[in-house]
Amino acid sequence: MKIAIVHLGNIADLIPVSSVIKNIKKKYDGINITLISEYNELYKYNKLIDRNLLFDEFKENNEYYDLLINLYPYFPEYQCKDITVKKAIGFNYDDGLKQFEDIFFDGKRKYDMNIFQLYYELVGLTWKGEGYDIGYYPRSKTRKNRIGISVANANLRNYILEKLELKDKKMWYIPYKKNVFKKLDEINRCEKIITDDLLIFHLAMNLRKYVYFLETFPINLKLELFNNGEIHKVSLANL
Repeated sequence: MKIAIVHLGNIADLIPVSSVIKNIKKKYDGINITLISEYNELYKYNKLIDRNLLFDEFKENNEYYDLLINLYPYFPEYQCKDITVKKAIGFNYDDGLKQFEDIFFDGKRKYDMNIFQLYYELVGLTWKGEGYDIGYYPRSKTRKNRIGISVANANLRNYILEKLELKDKKMWYIPYKKNVFKKLDEINRCEKIITDDLLIFHLAMNLRKYVYFLETFPINLKLELFNNGEIHKVSLANL
């Protein structure tokens, strides 16, 4: 059985997809999974995925899929004229699920759900607390008592020192790395992470780090901390 999973959104939203992939494997016997995204390097170490394709590669292939799972609300299916799909589920393929588009694009928070619950609903499964599983194991070692800081706004640094009561802790500013696996290596050098970046948040949670997330703008879906972090709402206007 050939399954295509589509997610053309940003890389931060793509990371939690790793949770549902494992359960899709359990639900369907003898399946072959192709993941279509704009970041085909992200899951190259995930053994549950048989093939990673960019969207341009996917739409130009004349292939047949038994099932297409669309996790991206604005998937341009009209561009995939050469793709044959027996059945499709997810965004745009079930009237009962179209309402979920409001969560991402209208800024309305109709449901008190996290991104894991959303993805599981879209594929017809129930989320039971499963976490991330990118499949990459960092080469670096964790240094105990080190807190890694990765913030986009420099003004947040004073907030961190004054409000989080971490003055006596060993702080380390995580160096910028473009490659996602090098980001993971740097994050893994720390025991805890402080960030205002959703990408860093998801990568750190994937590594089961304790995360202080500084929420400087409204987030449509509830962040899942797995009892291993804190959310601090910060007004940049007051910094």
